[in-house]
Amino acid sequence: MKKISALLLAFVGLPLMAQDNIVDRLTQSVPGQGVITIHQDARLGALLGKVYNPLQNRSGKIQTVGYRIQIYAGGNTREAKEAAQKSAAYIKENYPEIPVYTEFVAPRWVCRVGDYKTIEEADQAMRMLKESRIFKEIAILPNQLINISF
Repeated sequence: MKKISALLLAFVGLPLMAQDNIVDRLTQSVPGQGVITIHQDARLGALLGKVYNPLQNRSGKIQTVGYRIQIYAGGNTREAKEAAQKSAAYIKENYPEIPVYTEFVAPRWVCRVGDYKTIEEADQAMRMLKESRIFKEIAILPNQLINISF
């Protein structure tokens, strides 16, 4: 009797083990019940059961929210671009450990510095930059930071 129940359990359990994901379970034909048909791209089925880490992208970099200090914001002119680059050059020369980002953020040229995880770190660096009395308006802004994870 034990052999028959073990054999019966093995045959009943096989179809359950063959089902890899929810799509297979939903589309399984069961007598006396309706039929479910799922139309989807095959690539979606391949992704089922995989673990997704939203913080890590394919390049091995992790994006986090942090803060940068804006040391210059000008207009949409050649002079504004040169002023932003001049501000960046000053930081690179006098504070080589601080990363510098000069870019055009419509409608103006900006120069931002630092990759700070907390506002306290950004505030400490901002106070240090204010002591130089070179920059007229300095502000801490939230920003997306990209860290190399490996």
